[in-house]
Amino acid sequence: MAEIDQLIERIVKESGKSREEVEGMMNKRKEATHGLLSDYGAIYAVAKEFGIALEEEEIIMTKASDVKAQVSANLAGRVKTVYSPKEFQKKDGGTGRIASLILSDDSGDIRLVLWDSNSKIAESISKGDVLMVRNGYGREGRGEGVELHATSLTTLSVNPKLDIELPEITEELVKIKDFEKGMPSVDTTCRVNYYYPPTEFDRPDGSKGARASFIAEDETGTIRVVLWDKATETDTGKGDVVKIENAYTRDGLNGELELHAGNRSRIIHSKEKMDLPPLPDEKKELSIGEIKAGDGGFTTIGRIMQVYTPRSYSKGMMSSLTLGDKSGVIRVVLWDEKSDIANELKKGDAVKIVNAYSRANLDEMPEIHVGRYSDVVINQDLKIESLDKIEESMIKEKDIIDLENMDRYVKIKGGIVGIDEDKRVIYMTCPECGGKVNNMGTGWFCESCNDNVEPSPNLVVSLTLEDDTGSIRVVSFRDNAEKILGLDVEEVMNLIGETQDEFAPVANVKDNILGEKISVTGRVKYNEFSDQLEFIADEVL
Repeated sequence: MAEIDQLIERIVKESGKSREEVEGMMNKRKEATHGLLSDYGAIYAVAKEFGIALEEEEIIMTKASDVKAQVSANLAGRVKTVYSPKEFQKKDGGTGRIASLILSDDSGDIRLVLWDSNSKIAESISKGDVLMVRNGYGREGRGEGVELHATSLTTLSVNPKLDIELPEITEELVKIKDFEKGMPSVDTTCRVNYYYPPTEFDRPDGSKGARASFIAEDETGTIRVVLWDKATETDTGKGDVVKIENAYTRDGLNGELELHAGNRSRIIHSKEKMDLPPLPDEKKELSIGEIKAGDGGFTTIGRIMQVYTPRSYSKGMMSSLTLGDKSGVIRVVLWDEKSDIANELKKGDAVKIVNAYSRANLDEMPEIHVGRYSDVVINQDLKIESLDKIEESMIKEKDIIDLENMDRYVKIKGGIVGIDEDKRVIYMTCPECGGKVNNMGTGWFCESCNDNVEPSPNLVVSLTLEDDTGSIRVVSFRDNAEKILGLDVEEVMNLIGETQDEFAPVANVKDNILGEKISVTGRVKYNEFSDQLEFIADEVL
């Protein structure tokens, strides 16, 4: 007769339960009979509950390709894919659970559907594990082929000792640097740099959805991971190392690549060691002068120096502003729902921007981007210098003759003595990233987003400004160009359309502009083509 320990180990192996759970079930049955049930009797009762025959018997095994609908089957397979459990409403009003696995043997693959208590295995089993299914039931699947279903009469054993050859499953974990757009199934291991809790939203059909996200990192880079619905029900937190299975890549806000995990995905904690530096205790707070292109998840405070009106782009709305502190001035771009904030802001307001990220603009200078996961908080009690002091400390007035390459936060004054009449005032940019686009003949292509786009028109005006010491070419973009021309981009495009002359907007306003006295703040840049310094306007006053 087999020893009790051996029998317990067999039930543990074939049921998927822990030894503590099996012994607890035995004790419960012994207590119910006031001690009349022996250990052997108790273990027999527990084995009976799981459908495990303690006597040795020959098990007839079925290959995955031979499973038939409406027929019971015993099958052993190696776990190829795991789909997380999800709940559903039963017809009787109760709540059920369902999960599924893809099992593989030497004949092919089959989906194993796990109902109710059996679905718990999907929370702990790993890709590559062997699963023994006793008394499963074949059913026609929703797609092509037959599925095997694990019901209350089914016994499941994880990694049992079997004299069966099964194909090895090679797990291919993708590094973040190797992610590409449109990857349908991605497995990766990463560390959670920062976690954003779930929020609810309304779908077009009136149902509720849930969304959460985190910034993932490995030794090769970082990426935003977006979790949807069931995938948001995770105990993942900052600093955790997790394995993400069955995720997919897609473009997110502003064309940046994201990894998305939905109901078919699984997120589990991993013991893998990653060669990454320790995470800071809190999110980093940067002064404006410390912000570099490519920073993410930072907080900064400053005063509004200029606010620009929201405008539409191909996928929604955007607006922008300039923000300053004693260390510098930077452009801030607010995307989509965040663009409405611009309507609440005015020059001089103190704001705190939380969870922002930065990108390089056309001139390779950093600018702050505020998206779905960022916040702009207006707080006049923030400890920050007054607007007058910021402007006084940052902007230095210079004569034109004293300007030097790479000068920033400079103010010059003078009269307009010339305007480029042979330069087109409309230029096209990517609506997602604001970067350069190329006309490919059949459409426009953004090199930064690596995609075809519907470009957005913007204005650029070049003029010559002169003071008592000399003159310099001043280049003004967008709102500043509109100020100089006295026309917005739509009016300029209408005028070009009416006259069929791309140079008409400048010709029409030239006489009114020449001789006008203006002040301009901005920076100095060396133009290699003209071999001269030029002034890039931040603001035309």
